[in-house]
Amino acid sequence: MTWTGILLLLACSVAPSVMAHTVVVDGGRVHLNGELVNGGCAVAPDSQNMRIDMGQYRTNVFSGVGSFSTVNIPFTVRLLDCRVDVSRVVAIQFQGVTPTEDPQVFLATSRPGETPVSSGVGLALFDEQQRQIIPNETTVSRLTIDTRELAFHFSARYRAISEHLVPGRIQSDVWFTLIYP
Repeated sequence: MTWTGILLLLACSVAPSVMAHTVVVDGGRVHLNGELVNGGCAVAPDSQNMRIDMGQYRTNVFSGVGSFSTVNIPFTVRLLDCRVDVSRVVAIQFQGVTPTEDPQVFLATSRPGETPVSSGVGLALFDEQQRQIIPNETTVSRLTIDTRELAFHFSARYRAISEHLVPGRIQSDVWFTLIYP
């Protein structure tokens, strides 16, 4: 065998081990966070991400700043798997953006999907006894946990917050939190 043949044979026997070598490069880290809770109730699937059709209103149904629309739109927040061994009472609180003109209602804007513009009305929420719920404040609606399923009943109405009302589609985003006092 010649030197060339020996070198070629040696190169072929070493090549697979060189080619099989794995290179590891640190690409970063992933931090995962979660939370375990022992809540007294779970929010029913149909009460998560609700979409409530408020209907259509003529601008002249409002008699001035502070006046309400004539129609109450009812909605319900249902709770499931309630456990009295965790808490005896559950309360609900509503949060969201309020207009500077009237912090007692939630912001209602025109032109969803575009740059939002105040519609001139705000969204007012009411509990089952028709008491107005003030945004971002302590809860007024409480239920005793005495069964595995509970339901909070509410209604919504528009309230004029400006003399100038902007016709068009109106949108309000409101969040709720369950509180176990």
